[in-house]
Amino acid sequence: MKNLIFKKNIERRFFFLSALKGISFGVLSWRLFDLQVIENKKYDKLSKENQFNFSLVVPERGQIYDRKGRVLAANRDAFSLYIKSSKNLNLSEILKKLSSITTLNEEDINNFQIRYKNLKKNNINVFITDNLSKRDISKIAVRLHEFPKVNFLMTKKRVYPQGAITSHLIGYTGKLTENDLKRNKNLINFSNLRIGKYGIEKFFDNQLRGEFGRRREEVNARGKIITSNLYENPNPGKNLNLSIDLNIQSYALSRLQNINTKKREYVEPETGSVVVMDVNTGELICCVSSPNFNPNIFTRGINPKEWKSLVNNKKAPLLNRAVSGLYPPGSTIKMAVALAALESGVIGYDNKFFCNGVKEYGDMKFHCWHKYGHGNINLSQAIERSCDVFFYELGLKVGIDKIGLMLNKLGLSANINLELSEFQKGLVPSKKWKLDNRGTRWTPGETINASIGQGYMLSNPIELCTMTARIANSEMSVEPTLLKNKTKKFLKLDINKGHLNYVKNAMSNVVNNELGTAFKSKLNSQSIKMAGKTGTVQVVRISEEEREKGIIKNKDREWKKRDHALFVGYAPLEKPKYSICVIVEHGGSGSVTAAPIAKDIIEKLLI
Repeated sequence: MKNLIFKKNIERRFFFLSALKGISFGVLSWRLFDLQVIENKKYDKLSKENQFNFSLVVPERGQIYDRKGRVLAANRDAFSLYIKSSKNLNLSEILKKLSSITTLNEEDINNFQIRYKNLKKNNINVFITDNLSKRDISKIAVRLHEFPKVNFLMTKKRVYPQGAITSHLIGYTGKLTENDLKRNKNLINFSNLRIGKYGIEKFFDNQLRGEFGRRREEVNARGKIITSNLYENPNPGKNLNLSIDLNIQSYALSRLQNINTKKREYVEPETGSVVVMDVNTGELICCVSSPNFNPNIFTRGINPKEWKSLVNNKKAPLLNRAVSGLYPPGSTIKMAVALAALESGVIGYDNKFFCNGVKEYGDMKFHCWHKYGHGNINLSQAIERSCDVFFYELGLKVGIDKIGLMLNKLGLSANINLELSEFQKGLVPSKKWKLDNRGTRWTPGETINASIGQGYMLSNPIELCTMTARIANSEMSVEPTLLKNKTKKFLKLDINKGHLNYVKNAMSNVVNNELGTAFKSKLNSQSIKMAGKTGTVQVVRISEEEREKGIIKNKDREWKKRDHALFVGYAPLEKPKYSICVIVEHGGSGSVTAAPIAKDIIEKLLI
């Protein structure tokens, strides 16, 4: 009996054990089936992701050329240094060793440590620098066994072959920052990415930057790279062909900076700008600002001392005066005031005003630049000789609002869409503007000042060059562009052709008649002639007491208190091709300082 019970217990236990074994085997078989068949793709993918790392590859930035195909911005070979992130990495020891054998600087190390600290994953290439020389890379390569987590890749670095000649125009690139990411949501947060920070580089950054590629790296269980190859090729950025002529750009800069091209004699550079525009296409042939800077220092990484010297320089070399410099236009807008008067019918070609050297209005006196006056003259003579009293009278008759409308029509304080983010629109005041911004009514005395381009009125060299181009063209409202062969339709210039021809003839007399203010800057050619208008802008108001004692000459004043010198013009007279604007800050007389510069540049272009 006992044997029977024992036998049944054994059989029961054996049954349960067999059942448990069968169930376990079934579960295990099902799990194996699930892993190998049902979820095969999922785990195959995870396996590959564990085996391969993917990293972004920066595309080659598009190059920038002048109108004749000369390189203004290019790329050269460089090396980018990385460290593979790891939990047990003695980072300080590695960086110390690298610093001892290379020129790795403190700023690069600090930036790298910030990036490394913010990492959330291991086995990721963390960018250190791309400022190492080939010699530095050779030293690392020889001792690579000491740096198992360090690797480097061949990359491209931005270079500006023309240096300071095109610095304000082309601008420069810089490392991507948190502020850049906030401003532009389309940017990828990649430590080795350089983006446009200024000038053309900034405005066309999206086109120049291109599209990222991807690199696939095969790693072993310890995260060491076994093989590395391109998985997806990057798309290089688009090249740009600018309208700028490098030869004219270089010559205009040297002329503005008072370099004697024959003797190579260098003196203190003038502060100002030169702009030359094609009056038919709007293409900018030259766009110069002085003083300038070397954009290549930003490519290699500008140091604090260099940056401080630039931003603390009283002459502001980082300012692009051609597009951001705002100046009272002075007498250069007298053609616009004349056209406003002719278009509104308040004056005819032969009407005259008498200039005795001063215009009295109420208890105020407004002086002409000619102490003894110009006598009884008409509108053409007033432009030719730049008579201020004539334009005081004319301005009062026309009114500030009509003057403003004409200036807008000719391009001042208008919606000019130039391909530079730094473009600053000028100011053409009006009665409404004064009330809205100053809280007071416009006065006749302010109209008198505005009629000779002073008071509240401001403009930049691009606007003044555009105004001159539209007068010279006489058909279309041409707009400036920095791109070669840009197809754009211009609006009709809605100004009476007879009035335009009258003003253009007066501008010709400014340069080509003996009584003209720019006669000494007449071109050295019998067949080609230039038309223009000088301007001299007071920086410091001259008091009546100073007038009685005798006005101090510009050359004897402190530099900052000297007048600005301006000249606008176009050439040739028949079938005009180019307009020009020259502004020399604190340069004194427009006829003495600015007009000769314009003459030399126009001769370089046409003769």
